[in-house]
Amino acid sequence: MKFFAKWISIFLILAFIGNISFAVQSASQQATFTVDVASVFELSIDQGFIDFGRMSPGETKWNMPPAGIMVQAKTNGGKQWFLKINNDTPFTSGKNVIPNSNFYWYGWSNGTGKWYGTGNNALSVTPALVYSSGPGEENNLPQGTISFLKFKLKVPENQAPGNYITVVKFTMTE
Repeated sequence: MKFFAKWISIFLILAFIGNISFAVQSASQQATFTVDVASVFELSIDQGFIDFGRMSPGETKWNMPPAGIMVQAKTNGGKQWFLKINNDTPFTSGKNVIPNSNFYWYGWSNGTGKWYGTGNNALSVTPALVYSSGPGEENNLPQGTISFLKFKLKVPENQAPGNYITVVKFTMTE
C-alpha cells in the first residue's frame, strides 16, 4: 500500500507541475489560395519580308522563301482553331497588277489537324483555310503548332516592268 501511495503522490506532483497532460490541445486555421490562368491565343511568323528578287516576264520561282515561313499558333482556349491566309491586293506596281492566279502557296504542318494546301492554291483577297487544328491542339502550349508555308510566283509573259508589292496575311480564328 505504501508503494501505491508513493506512486500516486509522484503522479499528482507531476500532473500538478504540468509534465503530464490530461487533455491534448489543438488549434488550426486555413488559407484559401487562388490563381487566374491567362488565356493564350497567339500567332507569330518568323519572317516579315520575302523578296522574289528580279524576275523576267514569263519566269516562275518556286520555294520562296527556301526554308518556308514558319507560322506558330499557340492556344490554351480549349476550342478548335483555324489558320487562314489571304493578301490585301494582288501584286501591284502603280496601275500594273500580277493577278493572284499567278501567286500560289503550299506547305506542311507538324500538327495533328487537317492541312488544306494542295500545292497549287492561288492566293486570294478572301481568306482561305490553310489548316484546322486536330486532337490535342485546343491546348498546345508551350510549343504550339508549327506550319511552314512556301510560295510560287509566275510573272505573266507580257508583264510591265516595276517593283510589285503585296501583303500576305495569316489569321488564326476559333
